[in-house]
Amino acid sequence: MDTQTRNWILIGIAIVIGGIIGISYPTFGLLLLIPVIAYIAIVLMRNKGGSEAEESVAAEARRFTADDGKGAIYVMRKGFIAGQQGMNVTIDNHLNTQFRTGRFVKADVEPGEHTVAALMGSQTKGTASDHTVSVGAGECVLLDAQIKMGALQGTVEFHETRDAAEARSKLAGLKLVEWPVGDS
Repeated sequence: MDTQTRNWILIGIAIVIGGIIGISYPTFGLLLLIPVIAYIAIVLMRNKGGSEAEESVAAEARRFTADDGKGAIYVMRKGFIAGQQGMNVTIDNHLNTQFRTGRFVKADVEPGEHTVAALMGSQTKGTASDHTVSVGAGECVLLDAQIKMGALQGTVEFHETRDAAEARSKLAGLKLVEWPVGDS
């Protein structure tokens, strides 16, 4: 049995048992809501996203072009799963930021091989994902960061796009997040 099937079976069993306990012992069921609400509050308080760029800067970035002699790596998030939880993104252990769904970052990098790492803000280091990408001078790559959910945690998967028209359509409507001051 694969992990995803096992996770769905465990979730189903938990729902049935939780429903039986909630109906049989309503006070106990209400007490169980307290840690769930506390967990959600902690997850949302850990968000420390970067500031959003002005719309003119974001519009320029959405053109999906690289600076002269450089390559460009774009990382985006679009989707519902864990949308309000911050995703920590690091490029080459140098550029670091965090952003929620509906946003993207752009990094102008030297041509060559680069490592992009992502980790959800409230998850363990074991769920971190690394993706190696090569870019040439004038070349751009878009990494669509998507969450693959397990029973208790999700992992980040990157879906790579190099087609400019497809990338522009994916970036349309997303907000650009600036790298924190001091990162370049």
